[in-house]
Amino acid sequence: MTILTSFNARSVFSFVAGAFLLSGCATEIMTEKQCLAGDWYGAGLEDGAEGRREGAIDERINLCAKYGAGVDVDSYFAGRDAALAQLCTDRGGYQYGYAGKAYLGVCGARRDPVFLGGYLEGRRIFAAEAERNAARDIYNQAVSAVEGYREDNLVKMQVLVNDDMRRARRKLDDPDSSDEDRKQARNNLDYARDRLPVAERASDDALYELGRADEALAQTTRSIASWRRSDEFLTLRATLSEAHEFARAERAVDYCTDDFDGHYPRCEILPGAALRDNANGAVCAYGPGEARFVRRSQRRDGRTATGYVHSYDFYPRDPGRDRLARRANGGFDVYFGTNGDYQGAACSVLP
Repeated sequence: MTILTSFNARSVFSFVAGAFLLSGCATEIMTEKQCLAGDWYGAGLEDGAEGRREGAIDERINLCAKYGAGVDVDSYFAGRDAALAQLCTDRGGYQYGYAGKAYLGVCGARRDPVFLGGYLEGRRIFAAEAERNAARDIYNQAVSAVEGYREDNLVKMQVLVNDDMRRARRKLDDPDSSDEDRKQARNNLDYARDRLPVAERASDDALYELGRADEALAQTTRSIASWRRSDEFLTLRATLSEAHEFARAERAVDYCTDDFDGHYPRCEILPGAALRDNANGAVCAYGPGEARFVRRSQRRDGRTATGYVHSYDFYPRDPGRDRLARRANGGFDVYFGTNGDYQGAACSVLP
């Protein structure tokens, strides 16, 4: 095998970090009232529209069992399929990405490319708007700081005047105390005067960054059509399609999704599951843990392209603390055919 070209996903545009729930829900997915109502078609519609995986029905079944409510599996999957028919389109992908949601490969290999086209566009606009909004928040805080220092100046100046008047009346009775009070008030005023120029400079800097973020958003919006024809876009879409196909085909993998820093895939290895080398059966990764995408490289046999290979580093997870190891513990390569079909994995050794 000869590697001719390589793509490092960490080199592409970065997204503003955010927290996203991969399960699609933070609280119970179904209430007692909903269980007893038995609208399983509606439940399927909701899970499909939210991009939840098929396992979402298991959570619903377990919850409803507590209330003695049964399940209509056929109605549920009819609703889910109807929702996915709307979601797994270019427009559905755009809306999903623009909402900042993490995609878990629910559309399947046939519809993934169409969905991901809109999804990548939506996420690109989402990222630019998030950066603009963050810059606006910083600017507003800087302006508030300037106004606060100016208000403090007025208050402290008034206090100083009042103190001076009061001390003038008491000058003969308590001159030492008056002088100390006056000194402290003047020190406070000097501090506010020193901070005001600093705050004003910070406000000017924040206004400049806000202008840059506004222009970046405008440029992103103007160039989105040409970006969708670029090699970067095509590589991103193909990389994610391949990663999701890997997750669907490999039993040791719970799911793959793209991270919010350049779209590089990361895949969850199931607890107690072993991802093995197809050639010799060696264990490449043992779950639970997370496989993080490193690069995508093209494979050729002579002059003939044979597909692509993904390289992943594996980070084991500590179930007791629910956190990943700081350093990778091995890794593996994942092989795909020219049409993106999963062809197997091979262990790699970290240097």
